Amino acid sequence: MGSSRQAADAGALLKAILQESASEVLVFDANSLQITQANPAAAHNLQYPLKALKQLTPRDCLAEEDGPAFAALLAALQSGKTHRSSIRAQCRRRDGSLYPVEARLFSSTGNGKPIFIWIASDVSEREATRQALAHSASDLRAIVAHIPGMAYQVMRKPDGGTALRYVSAQSAQLLGIKAAALRADPERFFKLILDEDKTDYLARLAAAGGGHLTFNWEGRIWMEAWKDVKWVNVRVSQRETPDGPVWDGIMLNVTKSKLAEAEIRHSRAQLSALAAHVEAVKEQERLHLAREVHDDLGGNLTAIKIGLSWLMRHLPPGEIDLFKRTAYIDKVADQTIEATHRIASSLRPPVLDFGIVSAIKWQLERFAQNSDIAYEFSAPDEDIPLGPEADITVFRIVQEALTNVCKHAQATRVKVTLALHQGELRVTVADNGQGIQPGLSPNGRHGFGVLGMTERAAALGGELSVGPAKRRGTLVSLRIPLPATAN
Repeated sequence: MGSSRQAADAGALLKAILQESASEVLVFDANSLQITQANPAAAHNLQYPLKALKQLTPRDCLAEEDGPAFAALLAALQSGKTHRSSIRAQCRRRDGSLYPVEARLFSSTGNGKPIFIWIASDVSEREATRQALAHSASDLRAIVAHIPGMAYQVMRKPDGGTALRYVSAQSAQLLGIKAAALRADPERFFKLILDEDKTDYLARLAAAGGGHLTFNWEGRIWMEAWKDVKWVNVRVSQRETPDGPVWDGIMLNVTKSKLAEAEIRHSRAQLSALAAHVEAVKEQERLHLAREVHDDLGGNLTAIKIGLSWLMRHLPPGEIDLFKRTAYIDKVADQTIEATHRIASSLRPPVLDFGIVSAIKWQLERFAQNSDIAYEFSAPDEDIPLGPEADITVFRIVQEALTNVCKHAQATRVKVTLALHQGELRVTVADNGQGIQPGLSPNGRHGFGVLGMTERAAALGGELSVGPAKRRGTLVSLRIPLPATAN
């Protein structure tokens, strides 16, 4: 009685385990191979009702290509050569679709008859993950193979040092060192660096804790095989892993871009020098013309004025019309003399001979007369010894800034400030106008006026910027270094 009760309990327990098991369980007759029992997991995965499933054999639930392997396992079990075995196979659902399983097959007895038990686990997700990883690895290799540079990984070793865990095949093309050789000895990269660039590299190395290729760096290397110098750019990002910090890096050959940058800088320097020369020649020509206008035209007009005065004194009495005509010509001569002075002053203001402060103050007075825009002027009491070239440069920049205010700003007030600060002359021109319009430069659509101001400042080693003022309007800022003797 007790043994019967124990058998019933064991059967109930086994049934409960089969019901809750996520693995597929099939029990089939060892002779007919007909399925006699199946758990819900098997019915769910194979998409058969339990009753329909008992009308099948395991071969009906396998892919055709797995039939021979399954038959061989059955033969080994039936012959007694083995009592259990395993197989990787594809199960076929009721709708014909397949899914991969890992199965164990073993023999037993049930109700006194030989039976086989099939226990299988659906490994679809694991297989999909494996394939995805395989594809990812393949894609990564393809991407790395097409990178125009060398990819690598640096990992922290248990002793605190670093080692190259991975180096792409482009190492040979970029550095002339095979990937395996560079992994074995990262110091070989350091030996390629030019001596004049090693100081910067060593400083970065010390800051990075002594790990080669674990920091961003740009420098030159000497390629002995090609007798050539290359510029390389190293870019690294660090991430934490369960095994410790890893640095993912890429090294690029930037020689062409560096040479292009050098060529651009050289061309820029040549253009700046040319612009400075052109401006110097223009100012010399203006000075020459101003003197010609003042001396030659002014002298001739003065002689004409003297002659007209003598003529008016010696006109016969009663010649009213002749007197009026002579007086008119005398008035025209006065106007021409005034225009001559104005033209000469515009070409090269004589007030510049008294210093930049006096010149800008004179310029502001003329600006206010011609524009009806109020001005405020602030300057140091002491002299500002800039020198002739710097004087005219600052004067022309302020002149252009005031012209822009008059033409574009729609301002009612402008403030000009000159200040000395740490060996520099700082000049600001601020207005209360409409400010810089979006999409337009401060000097109109093309901005050649601002460009000319910038070039003038750069020719003297200075800097000019144009931007919005604090409250409203536009602010032009100029910095010009003072001559060494003035510091």
